[in-house]
Amino acid sequence: MKYIGAMIVFALFLLCLFLFVNWGAMTAPTKLSFLFFDAEGSFGLIFLGVTLVFAVLFVAYSFTLRTRMLLEGHRHTQQLEAQRKLAESAETSRFDRLREQITTEFERVRSANQNDHDSLMTRNEEMEQSLRKSLVETTNGLSAAMGEMEEKLDRALARIAG
Repeated sequence: MKYIGAMIVFALFLLCLFLFVNWGAMTAPTKLSFLFFDAEGSFGLIFLGVTLVFAVLFVAYSFTLRTRMLLEGHRHTQQLEAQRKLAESAETSRFDRLREQITTEFERVRSANQNDHDSLMTRNEEMEQSLRKSLVETTNGLSAAMGEMEEKLDRALARIAG
C-alpha cells in the first residue's frame, strides 16, 4: 500500500511538472465543441478542471470506502466479542455440568464403598463369632478329652497301685 501511495505522489509530481512546463499551451484559447454548441476557451484548463473534479471524487470515494471498512471492522470486532462471551459462557456451563456429574459419580462410588464396607464388617463379625464358637467348642472338646484321659490315667494308676 505504501508503494502505491508513493507512485501516486510521483505521478502527481510529474503531472504538475508537465503543467508548469506547458502552461502557455494549457491556457491558449481554442474553439471547443460541446456537441450541441461551440464555445471558445482554454482546453487545457477545462481538462485540468475536469481532472481535478475526478481526483476529488476519487479521494472522497476512497475515504468513504475506508470509513465503511473501519465501521465493518468495528462491527466484526463486536460480533467476535459477543461470540467469545457466548463461547466462554457455554464452556463455563459445560464445566459446571461436568463438575456436577463428577460429584454425583463420586457420591455414588462413596455410597457403594460404604455399603461394601458395611457388608464386609458384618461378614467379619459373623466370621469372628463363628470362630469364637468353634474355639469354645474345641476348648470344651479338648477339656472333655483331657478330663477323660485324666480319669483313665487315674484308673490305670489306681489299678497299678492297688
